[in-house]
Amino acid sequence: MSDGEPNVGPLQIVLVGFETTERFRGDIARELGLLSGRGMVRVLDARLFHRSEEGKLTEIDLNPVLAAATDQPNRAIAHLLGANGAGGNGAGHPAEAFARTTGFALEDLRRLTDEIGPGDYAAAVLVEHLWAGRLREVVREAGGRLLGQGFLTPEVVMIVGAEIQARAEAEAAIELAEAARGAALIDALERFADSGTGSIEDRSLGAAQVVRVLVDTGFLHEPEAEAAIDALVTAGLIESAMVQAAIAEAQDALGDEPD
Repeated sequence: MSDGEPNVGPLQIVLVGFETTERFRGDIARELGLLSGRGMVRVLDARLFHRSEEGKLTEIDLNPVLAAATDQPNRAIAHLLGANGAGGNGAGHPAEAFARTTGFALEDLRRLTDEIGPGDYAAAVLVEHLWAGRLREVVREAGGRLLGQGFLTPEVVMIVGAEIQARAEAEAAIELAEAARGAALIDALERFADSGTGSIEDRSLGAAQVVRVLVDTGFLHEPEAEAAIDALVTAGLIESAMVQAAIAEAQDALGDEPD
């Protein structure tokens, strides 16, 4: 990466078409939230486009629901696609820069909105692959350089499809076996715990230690820790009063005022 390149992970723009929005129930937003919470991706911009029967293209800002919070106005997707007067002719944004970051030539990006037919909807999401950015930094520190990258087309996938399918099936079998062992271990731990008479404080300490171990070993990322603790409160493993006291203490340590 040259000194002039932005220090961001690889960017990907995804445009998904829908004939109707009747089945929108928040599942897509939750899945993107999980990926963001695990530190895998960051949503930089998100838009919902709709083309009327007369051909007019309108857009709805989905950033409050999907994107990382920011005070800066953001219409990156509109600029990339040249939608609704945004983007101009690409002046100030060389086509080579777009190709390097998104894998699209500028003229290809500008043709994407043509795929939205009259009456149809399209959700467009611009994401930064944080995991790939971190991996790239490690590769650079080891003296490596990127020679090529890109998603395989369905035609290319067919060349190695059987091999990939066989490996996926083997990994699925291993995951099932590990899940069975994990379930058996949980059952054994529950029986062991039921035999004792731990206090509320002991149970809370044990649950907190479990969350800490999951974070430290990478099974749970720190942005997800609060949700995990909330789940433990709901399950009755941690007292709500103790969590509220911990929140107050944390806010005091960080110099924040309680909401």
